[in-house]
Amino acid sequence: MTIAQVDTSPLARRRRAVWPLAPGATYLNHGSYGSCPAFVLEKQSEMRARLERDPTRFFKVDLEPLSDAARRALADFVNSPAADIALMPNGTVAMAMALNAVPLEAGDEILITDHEYNATLNELTRICQRTGATVATAKVRLPVVGPEAVVDAVASAITDRTRLIVVSHIASASAIIFPAQALADLAREKGIPILLDGAHTPGQIPIDIEALQPSFYAASCHKWLNAPKGTGFLYVNPQYQERVRTLAQSCRVHVTRDDRSRFLCDTDYVGTNDYTGNLVIPDAIAHMAAQRPDGWPTIMRENHDKIVAAVNLLTGRTLASPIAPPSMIGSMASIALPENTAPDRPTEYDDTLQDILNDKYHIQVPVWDMPGVAPRLMRVSAQLYNEMGDYQALVEALNAELSTEAEAR
Repeated sequence: MTIAQVDTSPLARRRRAVWPLAPGATYLNHGSYGSCPAFVLEKQSEMRARLERDPTRFFKVDLEPLSDAARRALADFVNSPAADIALMPNGTVAMAMALNAVPLEAGDEILITDHEYNATLNELTRICQRTGATVATAKVRLPVVGPEAVVDAVASAITDRTRLIVVSHIASASAIIFPAQALADLAREKGIPILLDGAHTPGQIPIDIEALQPSFYAASCHKWLNAPKGTGFLYVNPQYQERVRTLAQSCRVHVTRDDRSRFLCDTDYVGTNDYTGNLVIPDAIAHMAAQRPDGWPTIMRENHDKIVAAVNLLTGRTLASPIAPPSMIGSMASIALPENTAPDRPTEYDDTLQDILNDKYHIQVPVWDMPGVAPRLMRVSAQLYNEMGDYQALVEALNAELSTEAEAR
């Protein structure tokens, strides 16, 4: 089943998607935390009520088949065998589990790019302190002119000590779509495991695990898939599944079953957690697909066209500049801003400009730096609830505040 053929049940079609965002706010940061439609939150509430009616039955009997149903929906969405997908509380946990599944020793190298997410870098620091391995970094310069620049940067950084390649499918801060297929093919050709960080990818662009054939693919579902918070998955190629262990082991880990892989037994139950977010992933997929006649392909295309138009508007009418071609943009894009002249000023977010845009103009949009890559970026998202008027409002606010900053220099 492809993403264009996702089953949209009458329940999913019950009403149009409504996101419970603050009235009057211009929300341009779906990429960070998403926003879960009210319908999906209702389904989660129903699932929680089911849990509390008989918690013993839920955890002992119901959880496993419900997890299997969620896994099948995800498998259809990303074109993967369901048995190779473990449900995760978020992409960060999924990445950590994959990183810790690769045996390393002193002298080994983990190859990353300078666009990787800080949580990944932090976990790698801990792993290197324990194992004596080191991190090597491929430099992907901005602006990126095309996918070949990313492949060339990674390929030139591979050495005979490279034991793992870690690269984003869609980079977090720069929002650039990396050529995942070419990078996975390169890793396979070199005989090196590859971990693709797909935290931002499900629901933003299509994913084809069967074509990619990565060693590991980690993702979040609370962003563009519009599932509740606390949702995600980890795909693990069968040849690596015996190495994967949960970071905390449950009371059931010691049980061996003939009807179920240890990989799924270990990951489906890790103590008395709230699994309901993952269990309503099928509802999120179906509900969103029902918003357009052709389902997810139309949603992805609409959001892409909207963000490309937004980038053209912002870079054409402000001091911002593009950092990647439209072909390397999904449903969000980062643009380069004039350098922050007072980076040490106290801020609630990562940059006082974000504070001002939020507090003064009620526009929520992230502004940050990428050390060694870009001094200041603004990342703008497009979801079905966004309109071009949102970006026009950002243009006016950005021009006013950048002018104020220039006068203060």
